[in-house]
Amino acid sequence: MLRYLVFLISTCMFANGLNWHSSQIMLRYLYNVQDKQFALAEEYLKLETKRIHELQRFLVPIVDWYINYSFTKEKFILSHIDSIKMMTRIHKDLSTIKKIMSNKQSVEVFKQFEEYKAISELNIQSAYRALRRIQKVYAIPASDMAVGKYKDRIIGDPMDACECNVMSKYSFEEYDTYGAIEWSLQTYNKWLMDRPKCVDIDKLYYYIRLASMSTGFNFENLSNFSNLNHSGNIDYITRYFSLIENELNIRDINAESTDIYHIYDNFEQLSRNKNFRNLCRTGKSARPLTCESKCRYQTKNSPYWILMPFKEEDISINPSIKLYHDIIYDKEIELITKMASIDLTDAAFYFNGKISLVDERRLGQLKWFSESSDPMLFGKLNERIECITEYSTKTAEGYQVVNYGLGGHFSEHVDAFTDGPKSNGNRLVTILFYMTDVPEDGYTVFPNINFVAHCRKGTALVWQNLYLNNGSVNSGTVHGGCPVIKGNKWSE
Repeated sequence: MLRYLVFLISTCMFANGLNWHSSQIMLRYLYNVQDKQFALAEEYLKLETKRIHELQRFLVPIVDWYINYSFTKEKFILSHIDSIKMMTRIHKDLSTIKKIMSNKQSVEVFKQFEEYKAISELNIQSAYRALRRIQKVYAIPASDMAVGKYKDRIIGDPMDACECNVMSKYSFEEYDTYGAIEWSLQTYNKWLMDRPKCVDIDKLYYYIRLASMSTGFNFENLSNFSNLNHSGNIDYITRYFSLIENELNIRDINAESTDIYHIYDNFEQLSRNKNFRNLCRTGKSARPLTCESKCRYQTKNSPYWILMPFKEEDISINPSIKLYHDIIYDKEIELITKMASIDLTDAAFYFNGKISLVDERRLGQLKWFSESSDPMLFGKLNERIECITEYSTKTAEGYQVVNYGLGGHFSEHVDAFTDGPKSNGNRLVTILFYMTDVPEDGYTVFPNINFVAHCRKGTALVWQNLYLNNGSVNSGTVHGGCPVIKGNKWSE
């Protein structure tokens, strides 16, 4: 018995997990955490200020008493009654001081502050990888990304020297030599403006030299490599930057760098992977249509849908891919996204019989729903799905709602299990509902048939994963989700 349907809902937002940037829901949650932490810090400061003032008020009379005591201490020591009074007072005073200094209220506030998960080095490193993924897929030079633009679009605020330095640091540490050179040059150009302390210039020179040597730049004129961690003399550095500028055609901070991304593309051995990148970059496809391809109002012979037929559009004959317009409604989308935003988890992928979490394969947040999650909502969707596919949803998987954030993507894959059907069948059909308009990136692309899905909010992309005559996987259904550069993308 084949497993008939898989439902996918993908979004571009944030949620629970180490990758704060993996969904917009999670990033919004991070902003809320930041607000709470700032509020706790302010409360802690008020309590500490109150404690210091209280301690000061308490110590002033004690200091006065101690000054008087220093002149009469022999009397206190010789008199047993006075000695007891002195001991009692000292005990009381020290206990009060200790109580004021410990200040349980401040300690409790501090504990609350500690309960919130701070951004770790791993979070920043993962976010770096996401930004580099966007660069490589869309061939965006560091000179453009550092000023927050991609082609004619504004994709963010300009980055400063400190932020560029983080990119160069991780590029170097992850042996991304071309990235290290690109981002180090941007860091250097921005560092020259006001020389911020966040940039260790000697370390920056170290990054560029070693990365440049690794990429094969001509260093015949450079004779001394014995102390690479030292900036050296001005002539040495000037000559060094001249070499790098010649290679990347970088003259100043406003200049565009040469397209070095063909180098990354050449690293790809599979033509499918190269084609995936090209389709993401251009957003253009050659639709595999024939003279039999049509756009039509479809009722599937259902009396109910005669009054409101489906708008069906043929995308491909082999594999069978169809696009349905206005099939999921705004109120349904609003309800689904609201339900999904509560407790998302890291999105995984299935490979070689195992479920794994690897950013380079898939990055996002998801939540599963069954019909029982909201019988009325998902029951209506099931009715529409059964009508357009002519398959029962009783053996289908649940609805998978995915929310993608910075660099969120899903690399090329097939939805059907290639290592054989599971005990309850394989995935015969995929239905992908789009719950937002897809921006000028973040497309769903099919590299083997050169197709890019330009879908609007409310549409559904439907395709057959298997050949019906033998149950084998149709290689034309290989697809992937391009990284979202900016904006939000919900799909189901």
